[in-house]
Amino acid sequence: MDAVSLIPAPDALQVHWFWLHLLLTFTTFLHFVAMNIMLGAGLIAFSSPFWRGSDVLPLNAHIAKSLPYTIAFTINLGVAPLLFLQVLYGQFLYTSSILMAVYWLSIVGLLIVSYYAAYVYRLIDIKGGMDRLYIGAAVLLLLCVSFLFSNNVSIMQMPEIWTRYFSDRTGWLLNFSDPALIPRYLHFIASAAAIGGLAIALYFEIRKRRGATDGDEWIKLGCKWFTVATIINFGFGFWFLGALPETAYNPGTLGGKIFFIFIIGSVATIIPSVAAAQTGRIIPATVWALVTVLLMTLARDILRLTYLKPYFNLSELPYVPQYSPFIIFLLAFVGGGFIVGWMLRTVWNAKEVA
Repeated sequence: MDAVSLIPAPDALQVHWFWLHLLLTFTTFLHFVAMNIMLGAGLIAFSSPFWRGSDVLPLNAHIAKSLPYTIAFTINLGVAPLLFLQVLYGQFLYTSSILMAVYWLSIVGLLIVSYYAAYVYRLIDIKGGMDRLYIGAAVLLLLCVSFLFSNNVSIMQMPEIWTRYFSDRTGWLLNFSDPALIPRYLHFIASAAAIGGLAIALYFEIRKRRGATDGDEWIKLGCKWFTVATIINFGFGFWFLGALPETAYNPGTLGGKIFFIFIIGSVATIIPSVAAAQTGRIIPATVWALVTVLLMTLARDILRLTYLKPYFNLSELPYVPQYSPFIIFLLAFVGGGFIVGWMLRTVWNAKEVA
C-alpha cells in the first residue's frame, strides 16, 4: 500500500505557518533547556554516590529540593511545543501516536509516578539508603518517557512504516527499524547529562556570588560532568549523523545546506563553552551552551522537514486568516511568562532564606 494514501488531510491554519513555527521552535528550545536540567541533575544525583559515597550527599540534598520543580516546569514547558507540533504536523503526529497508542498513553502514568518518586526523594532522609531507590525510579521512568518520545518522532517522520499497522493493530508499534533511533536517543541523554552538570555549576556559582561558601567543589563537579558528557556526546553525534538519510545533509539541497550550517555552528559554540567551563567561567559557558541548544533545536526542525519532504510542505497547508485568537494567545503567553518569572524568583528567594 502507498504510504501517501495513509496520510490524513491537514486542517486549515488561522495564521500563517511561519508564526506558528517560530513559536514551535522557541517553546521547544525552552522545553529542551528545562528537560536537560531535569534529567541531567537526576542522572548526576543517582550515579554520583556510587563512586563518591556520602561525600556527595550535600549536593544531592540541593538536587532533591529542586527536582520536583524542574519536573513540573519541564512538563508545563512541553505542552506548548506539543500543541504547536499538532497544529503544523497534526496529520503525522496523531497517526504516529495512534500507532504506538499503548506506549503513548502510558506516558501520563509514567510521569505521575516519576513525579511522586521525586517528591519522596525530596522528603526522605537521603542518609538512610532508600534515597537511591526513589531517585533511581524517577530517573528510570523519565528515561523511558524520553525513549517513547523519540519513538513517536521517528514514526511521525517516516510514514513509509505506517503500513505495519495492518499487520499489528494493537498500538504496540515501536520503530526499531529506524537506524537513527538509538543514536538520536543517546545523543539527547548525553546532552542532558552535560547541561545538567553545567546547571549545577551555574546554581552554585550564583550562590557563591551571593555569599555562600559551600559551592566550589560542586562547581568543579558540575563542570567535569559537562565536559566529559560533551566529549562522549561527540561520538553519539557522529553516530547519529551517520545514521541519517543522505538527503538530510546533502549540500545540493537548501535543507541540507542549512542543516549542515546549524551542525557546524553548534560544534563551533560548544567548544568555547567547554573551554570556559574548564577555566571556571561559568556564565560565559552557560551562554555558549544555550546558543548550542538553540542551534540544535533549529537543526532538528530542518531535519523534520527533510524527512517529511516527500509527503508534505508547510507552504501547502490551507490558510484561512483569523488573527484575533492568536493575538489573545500571545497576550496570555506574555502574561504567563511574567507569572513564571515571578514564581522562579519567589522560589529562589525562599531557598535563600531557608
